[in-house]
Amino acid sequence: MFWVVIVDDDVQSCSVEAAILKKEDMKVTTLASGEELLNYVEGMVPLPDLILLDVIMPGMSGFETLKKLREMPGQEGELPVIFLTGDEEFETEKKGLDLGAVDFIRKPVVPEILALRVKRTIEFERMHRDLAREVAKKTRENSRLTLHVVQTLAEAIDAKDTYTKGHSGRVAAYSREIARRLGYDEARLDEIYMMGLLHDVGKIGVPDGIINKNSRLTDEEFAEIKKHPVVGNKILKNIKEMPQLAFGARWHHERVDGRGYPDGLVGNEIPEEARIIAVADAYDAMTSNRSYRDVMPQEKVRSEIERGKGAQFDERFADIMLSMIDEDTEYTMREGTEKETDLRERSSEEAIQHLDEQPHLPDSLLELVQLNTDLGLYLCGDIEDYLDALSIFADSVSQKAEKIEKALESEDIETYTTIVHSLKSSARTVGATELSELARKLELAGKNKDIACISQETQKLLSMYRELGDALQK
Repeated sequence: MFWVVIVDDDVQSCSVEAAILKKEDMKVTTLASGEELLNYVEGMVPLPDLILLDVIMPGMSGFETLKKLREMPGQEGELPVIFLTGDEEFETEKKGLDLGAVDFIRKPVVPEILALRVKRTIEFERMHRDLAREVAKKTRENSRLTLHVVQTLAEAIDAKDTYTKGHSGRVAAYSREIARRLGYDEARLDEIYMMGLLHDVGKIGVPDGIINKNSRLTDEEFAEIKKHPVVGNKILKNIKEMPQLAFGARWHHERVDGRGYPDGLVGNEIPEEARIIAVADAYDAMTSNRSYRDVMPQEKVRSEIERGKGAQFDERFADIMLSMIDEDTEYTMREGTEKETDLRERSSEEAIQHLDEQPHLPDSLLELVQLNTDLGLYLCGDIEDYLDALSIFADSVSQKAEKIEKALESEDIETYTTIVHSLKSSARTVGATELSELARKLELAGKNKDIACISQETQKLLSMYRELGDALQK
């Protein structure tokens, strides 16, 4: 979803512009002045996709706002700005473009033109950013990590269960095939293949007697089994160059209805790769020999996956697996068959993940109790973006904290609420969940003019905020 911030002191114009973009399924934030915008985006991660900025406003003009915006740390040319103006003078447009605006849109706006220009600008900026990231990534990569080490580890895991040899390889292959049909690019296909191979690594810590038991598990034994996602997560987090490997290990037993484990995540809170692996893992569990039963009939496997749609499984990935089952008319896509072997070997040959000289999360960061680095990494997308987000966040702490204090001292509750809202979003993005939750509480207090709550809790917020900023600066 595209996110656009509209800065326009004309309430009616702002409302019209916002309505046009919302009809195009865009997220829209409206602000009334340049000062509000600067307070809002200072230290914000992630940034909005685009700003629509009115030229003529009381106080700080659009031109002055853009100039100050470009002077802010981390904002140099990062945030595309389109000016809104009723002025048709050539010099006005020239001045705006010289300051770094990407376009001008005349007021009153034509709905089709506004929507089209905003969409095209954001799409171009995203394409440019993705291309730059890919070029930088390819430049960094000097060597490859072969799959042999990972496959050896996966085989060691599978060897603990005398009945399910090759389980990790099959889950990895099925996951890769689901992702391929979903449209993943080659890099992401390689990544999910590695995640599939290592999804059960935590079973290294489960006693063999429990794994190979051929009768019903006791509650205590099942509790031991349920520890393996957390154990696997701890093991794989030590691979600092590729911490997303831990996502599959930790969350492949989550359910979209929130009844899974270990964290009870719901729906899209579960990383997409883990939702894919969950379907692949369930399919292989049903189509391979287990200590307590033989291979299940294909029609039973299909009905179980169909029944789990929207509850145990993400419907999109369950539907892809159902398509794969329907295509497998001879039931040869299962343990020990030629088709299964071919799929697994092809996936192995295609899956090459580059690791050397990749950025990694330092130990000092992983040890910060104020941060849920798993969440921050997940929300930011990759290590490099997460580290950039943390840097921007840390650099803004001092000034943003002072602005919160000044707004409170001057009883400017509107400015206070805007800044606290920005802090709430940024803290959530970097994984500072406790700080984000307190900021959310104070944002609501600001909207409701609950001065008692603001007076009571703001110093706690500032103390937590500055403490985290100091820790990130070390």
